[in-house]
Amino acid sequence: MSEPTTNQRQPALPGLDVEATTVVGIGLGLTGLALGLRPRLAPATLALTALAAALFRNPRRIPPDEPRTIFAVADGHVQGVREVYEHRFVHSDCLRLTTIIGPLDVPICRAPLAGRVAYLEQLTGDHRPLRDPQAAERNQRLYIGLETTWGPMLIAIVAAPLGRWLRCETSLGATLNPGTRIASVRFGGQVDLYVQRDVLDPLVAPGNRILAGRSRLGAVVA
Repeated sequence: MSEPTTNQRQPALPGLDVEATTVVGIGLGLTGLALGLRPRLAPATLALTALAAALFRNPRRIPPDEPRTIFAVADGHVQGVREVYEHRFVHSDCLRLTTIIGPLDVPICRAPLAGRVAYLEQLTGDHRPLRDPQAAERNQRLYIGLETTWGPMLIAIVAAPLGRWLRCETSLGATLNPGTRIASVRFGGQVDLYVQRDVLDPLVAPGNRILAGRSRLGAVVA
């Protein structure tokens, strides 16, 4: 199975985003300058360059060929699996699977399964910490509604207050494969995946470490 593709430019540095080319180039240039003028500063500038590059990681992810599997949207830790009513797109009782993305986690969000983008909305907001119960409805956030073979599902991506770097990387009407890149949220965030309650058999629990496009969140109930 080939890796899901997007219309974005290919990165010059394997495993890193396109934006990392400039960041790494500047960092290495400063490191070289420090070696010539102040050698003691070179390790510090090199470490900062490595840290900056880590924020722009773009590892290759190829989901297994499992049509009935719903894969993780983002890298991070599962915070909870709750039953809620979703009123924005699904309009049904749902399971909400919440993933917390750490500041140094890979910032790329991916489609959990095949589907078509039928709803898209991005909103500005407050700078509330993610532990605030109102952060999911008040911070900068992106909603992506998917029509799938198994029914509608909604992805809500919430920016953390530190960076507020949340970018949509898909479009209304786009057809997605599992693992297709759909957004990026740097410096931490939260992802809520809403799936109809009678569609999903969860395979994760709070505290589990997951990887976008690799980890199995649940199995579709026939």
